Amino acid sequence: MNRRLFFLLSLFLVLVIMLAVALYVPNSLPVHSDFSAIYNTDLALVHGVPIYDLAAVEAIAVEASGIAADKFFLARFPYPPWYALSTFYLGLLPAKAAGTLWFELNLVMLFLSVWLLTDGWHPRWRLTAFPLALFFLPVLGALSVGQYDFPVSLGASLLIYSLRKENVELTTVGVVLLTFKPHIGALILLSVLIYLFVNINSFGRRAIRSILLAGVFLFIVGFVADPAWPVSYPKMLLNYQAEGNVTACSECASLPVWLSRWFLNGSLAKAALIALTLLIIFVGMFSTKRIVLLKSPTLLIAFTVLITLLVSPYLYNYDFILLLVPFAVLIKEGNMVQKIIVLICYFIPTFAIAFFGRAGNISLMAVTIVITVLLYLRTNSKVDVPALAS
Repeated sequence: MNRRLFFLLSLFLVLVIMLAVALYVPNSLPVHSDFSAIYNTDLALVHGVPIYDLAAVEAIAVEASGIAADKFFLARFPYPPWYALSTFYLGLLPAKAAGTLWFELNLVMLFLSVWLLTDGWHPRWRLTAFPLALFFLPVLGALSVGQYDFPVSLGASLLIYSLRKENVELTTVGVVLLTFKPHIGALILLSVLIYLFVNINSFGRRAIRSILLAGVFLFIVGFVADPAWPVSYPKMLLNYQAEGNVTACSECASLPVWLSRWFLNGSLAKAALIALTLLIIFVGMFSTKRIVLLKSPTLLIAFTVLITLLVSPYLYNYDFILLLVPFAVLIKEGNMVQKIIVLICYFIPTFAIAFFGRAGNISLMAVTIVITVLLYLRTNSKVDVPALAS
């Protein structure tokens, strides 16, 4: 049997099984948490309602939920229209089934990320990586509430794989996935474009052309979800940022917000200024390693992921699932001491958050700083630089 045909048949069978599980296997997954944002958006989409017309979306969502309008809370979906278009089928299912299917899809994206990140590993270590990734506390949190980070995690993992293999199609898909959650994917996307422009060759030219065409396609297809999306989406984002819980960022787990709380008024606006300062510092620091980084897409993307986690002010603890990327890079490229430190960093947030609750989120920032230092030191290795650059 042709390999491509076998792959398509296998994919179809997996999708059928996932749908059957979603429809017929009872579970206790919550559907009124973060997942409700994408579900209500998809519900509006399949009913032909512009997804950024919040009043119309709420009317559809209230009717479907059976909850009284005065007791209903509409969770915002502050993501680009093509994200909703890629999940429109969730709006065709009952909320419980849709929530289960979304959980399964996130699980698939997680395991695909691990498979890509562990390419070239010893089979035994590669097999061990799957349960380790699943039980990383931010991953469990993101899965349980139906969060939206998994496409970005998959995109970053896919780019590490595809840039190394010089695969134009997979590179384009990886870049598109980064746009699904722009505030954590934008810096990674920018670093990939810089890498392609600096290392311009036949692959680079074809990849840039393909990415530009994908961008035009996404812009056009966005009108299917909301005919006025270039205006209504930014407007919705501005209104969303003005909400109290966003402005205060009371549950944020980011370094800029913590620094803002310690030294300033704790607002997201002050945290944004701190974030800009940190970004300048980190870019300046890593610019001294630009020769190595711009020859190694693996190191470049890992560094950019870490910078994103250190400078982005609007981060929650589940956004730190992106730590899986630099974890994998250091496990593969690092020496034995570095590997042991990575494993310690893997376990620390679980114990800190288990014992201290949200106060333990600071452990995620501490771990990110440690991993950043390790990766920075890795680029100083005179022995390993040629291997990494190749």
